[in-house]
Amino acid sequence: MIRLDRSITLLMLFAANSPETAQSQADRLASVLAESDLSGAVIITKGGSTVFSAGYGLANKELDVPNTPETKFRIGSITKQFTAMSILILQDRGLLDVRDPVGDHVAHVPDSWRSLTIHQLLTHTSGIMHSWALPGFEETMAVPTTLDETLERFFDEPLVFEPGTDFVYSGVGYFLLAKTIEVVSGTPYEEFLSSEIFEPLGMRDTGADRPETVLLHRASGYERADSGAAQNAPDIFMPILTGGGNLYSTVQDLARWDRALTERALVSERAYEAMYRPERGGYAYGWRVQQIEGREVLSHSGGVPGFQAVNFRIPAEEIDVVILSNVTPGRWGSVVPELFGILLGESHMSVSF
Repeated sequence: MIRLDRSITLLMLFAANSPETAQSQADRLASVLAESDLSGAVIITKGGSTVFSAGYGLANKELDVPNTPETKFRIGSITKQFTAMSILILQDRGLLDVRDPVGDHVAHVPDSWRSLTIHQLLTHTSGIMHSWALPGFEETMAVPTTLDETLERFFDEPLVFEPGTDFVYSGVGYFLLAKTIEVVSGTPYEEFLSSEIFEPLGMRDTGADRPETVLLHRASGYERADSGAAQNAPDIFMPILTGGGNLYSTVQDLARWDRALTERALVSERAYEAMYRPERGGYAYGWRVQQIEGREVLSHSGGVPGFQAVNFRIPAEEIDVVILSNVTPGRWGSVVPELFGILLGESHMSVSF
């Protein structure tokens, strides 16, 4: 059994249930997670109230520092949700339109990219390849690189399909969206997110990870060796993933983010409708949209070396689940259907991410 941090909180706030039922439900959630292999933190909220929050395992194995709900983790591709929101903020202000060709805003792009729309970049239907598909990209992720230099590495690569006709997940498309945000707003990407999203929502433990940044309560990343033992994950130059995977956060801050989305903060109703309207591959603007057992489920996962993250939402039930981990690969993903089953009063719920 993995180590269960003493910061675990079981707040029985399911208003529709009796105290005994709520306690039983909290106990079942704790049992499922304690028997998993999770090293990280979890938060589960319903109707804006925390019903479960806990840390598991160690944030730093060498110093024997436990993970807690206040621990900061790299969140990988969950970053894309904030990039998408930034685009919608700029659209609401009349500074761009998601139907615009990206070349209308970013001058330094190849001809093959110039007519790609912002909408196509948001929904991974642009035809731009994924960053991991470029030979040598992963091996050079520790090399300090500017956003412009990162984008230029893909300029000579052909589109993998006619824009708008297919779906291929592309981190590069989100790098280009980050550049679009910088050009249109006149503000560095991380500063725009901080002033327009993190500060208004009280997300004080979220930001862009950089080599020079010293973070209190930062988790170290680990990878499992073939033997199963944890070893230090290779570090990378996080700004190389700007717009697509360069942020860190806590489960508590991501719960604030999810609640703000439920309450329709930050942008217009029209923008929210666009955010959750899936295109090919069931992908909308920074969210995967699924219909599961009659319920709409919104989700996204993320991963960089040594870290995994998932963010699940069931809007109709106002249930949000965030799991952040600092050991990869994690086999704890199999517990997510059990968690939803407990929360919904069912045996399980078949979710995927």
